Amino acid sequence: MKLKLNQTDKTCTISGLTPTETDVILAIVDTANKRCFHTQEDSGEWYSNDDFILRLTDEQRQALAKVGEEIQQIYNS
Repeated sequence: MKLKLNQTDKTCTISGLTPTETDVILAIVDTANKRCFHTQEDSGEWYSNDDFILRLTDEQRQALAKVGEEIQQIYNS
């Protein structure tokens, strides 16, 4: 696996993943997007529920939703 960070445009590229590694990442992101982070706290952060322990900023939650939506398009095609 290779991870490349482009400082100029603030993007990251992950390459060289096996199909199994890709499936695991997709499953984790899809599950987190569907099952967690339903209610934003007064602090503006998003706390997961009991079955997935994590705290996200609003920017991170929006990014998770975007990736989750893309994954659903892959699964539905």
